[in-house]
Amino acid sequence: MNRAEIRQQLVDHYLDFYALAVSMLRDDDDAKDAVQEALVRTMTGRHVDDAVAYCFQTLRRVAIDTLRHRLRHAPIGDRDIADSGEGESDGEMLERVMRLRNELPRVSKTLVVLHDQKGYTYDDIAALTGLSKMTVRRKLKEAHETMRQELEDEL
Repeated sequence: MNRAEIRQQLVDHYLDFYALAVSMLRDDDDAKDAVQEALVRTMTGRHVDDAVAYCFQTLRRVAIDTLRHRLRHAPIGDRDIADSGEGESDGEMLERVMRLRNELPRVSKTLVVLHDQKGYTYDDIAALTGLSKMTVRRKLKEAHETMRQELEDEL
C-alpha cells in the first residue's frame, strides 16, 4: 500500500479517531491534538500493514500520556501538591499520597490506580473488573475519603 492510500484510509477514519480521543480525554482541544499527533506518528513512522489499527493504538497511547500529564499537575482536593503547606516539598507530599494509596485494600488500590493514575472512566473500570459502575463509584469515593481523612490527620 502506498502513502496516498494510507493517507486516504486515515482521512476516512478521522471521525472514529476523534470519537475515541474525546471519549478518553473528555476535552475537545486535547482530543484534536491527540488525533493530530497520532496521525503524524502513523504517517512518519515505519511502514505498517494496517495503518488504521496502528493509528488507533498510537492514539490510545497519546491519550494515556495526556491523561498522565494531567494527573501529575492535578490538584488534590482543594489544595495543589505544590501548596502542601508547612515547608513540605512536592516530593514529600507525593510520597505521603502514594503511601496512603498503597495502604488501601487491594481492590480499592486497584480502582484508585485505574481511575486516578491511568485515567480510566467508571465504565472502563467496570468493564475491566466485572464490578458494576455504581460499585466502582462507591468504592472510589470511599477510598478517596479514607485517603483524604488520613492525609488531613497527618497534616
